Amino acid sequence: MTERMENLARWVGERYGTASSITPIAGDASDREFYRMKNGGNSFVVMDSSHTPLWPWLDIHGLLKRTDFPVPQIILSDKKLGYVIQEDLGNTRLCDVEEQESYSAYLSESLSLLRRLQREVTSELASDTISGRRYFAPSFFMAELEHTLEHLFFRLLRIPLKELLELQSHFRELSERAMGSGKTVFTHRDFHSANLLIHKGKVHIIDWQDARQGPPCYDLASLLRDSYRDCGNGWKGLASSFILGVPGANMFEFVFSALQRNMKALGTFAYQYRVLGKDRYLKHIPYTLRYLEGYSKVCPAVKPTVDTIIDLIDTHTGEIDLRDFRDSDLPVRINL
Repeated sequence: MTERMENLARWVGERYGTASSITPIAGDASDREFYRMKNGGNSFVVMDSSHTPLWPWLDIHGLLKRTDFPVPQIILSDKKLGYVIQEDLGNTRLCDVEEQESYSAYLSESLSLLRRLQREVTSELASDTISGRRYFAPSFFMAELEHTLEHLFFRLLRIPLKELLELQSHFRELSERAMGSGKTVFTHRDFHSANLLIHKGKVHIIDWQDARQGPPCYDLASLLRDSYRDCGNGWKGLASSFILGVPGANMFEFVFSALQRNMKALGTFAYQYRVLGKDRYLKHIPYTLRYLEGYSKVCPAVKPTVDTIIDLIDTHTGEIDLRDFRDSDLPVRINL
């Protein structure tokens, strides 16, 4: 048992009662840790957010709970120490649903939840929380893409800096375009299939602590062009249908959001592998890259960006070789 886990177990014992067992649960790409706790025949999830501020998570949980969205019930929390005991919603995520008919039904329910989030969590309601005081901006998007330039292209693939200048220029333009028409809505920021849990036949939302005001297509792109689960060739139809109910939005804006979001994710996956040694994220890099060429067919404006990315991937190797990304989810690791 690690010192961090011992501290958590001690807090549980002091504040809640002795647990019969506390076992780790695979978490997200953050500094938070999760555990399943058994107590008196009941099961709970314990979150350790001691290494990252807990109050935004609690703040936005309150907003979502007040507006009747399906989020886990909080049993006990300690904002100072960063601990939460919450309802156990199980392990089944949307990305884990194998049967296609069930997956499609849950995906439809997730889209309905997203529409509700955008319509019901108004800027006025969100204004009393951190989610109403944080906004996406071109500089924010570009900072994410600079992270990808560094960790995927420069360090992991070992592409010379001078060869990345053209892509950097494309990324600056993309960061501006990803803001869309300027209309903003409540944005979860990580509204994808790994953050949608299926519990008692219903979709529940988790991992909302980074919510902010942002473009209407951002969360939609996160869900339909998801690095963990491909919703299939119907993504364009689903996106078009959703956008019909969003004033000012269009498929070009969707593609700008999707491309920015995918490239941001690639930087996260590269960082998790290269810096933190978590190789489970490697398989998501080729998976995500396969989305890119389809964007050029929908929105010609992104073709120069996509072509530059693909050319760099096809012609450079470093710690990994991604040249087979079209056919394989397993990058070749190179011993340097």
